[in-house]
Amino acid sequence: MTFNFDFSAVSGGAPFVTLSSLGISFNSVSISKLGNPEKVIVGFDEEHCALGIRAYRGEPNKAYEFASRVKQGWIKIGCKDFIKYLQSLTALDFSTAKKYVASYDGESETLIVMIKGVNIENTRGDSE
Repeated sequence: MTFNFDFSAVSGGAPFVTLSSLGISFNSVSISKLGNPEKVIVGFDEEHCALGIRAYRGEPNKAYEFASRVKQGWIKIGCKDFIKYLQSLTALDFSTAKKYVASYDGESETLIVMIKGVNIENTRGDSE
């Protein structure tokens, strides 16, 4: 059996993505998983109620500035209208920020956030 240990994983913490009424925030671990790209695109799978975030590759989708927006180790992108839509679909209230543990799919190079599930934690309304 061959292992490939990441010795920074424990000290770095989990890749958190926080959803609030103002938008989506990413902690330093989730930023690192994405490779700290200049821009990202955000997709939504309504059937699985999941967000997919990946580096922008010139697709004809709306791209969000990313790497240049780091503040105190976090990046926040504004998407109030989408959050309102997500709230209407899920009946979740994002006026209190909710923190999710994201997973990274190396094959598609996508950070995945399952919106409905056990990985939800209420936060104080900020992105720490």
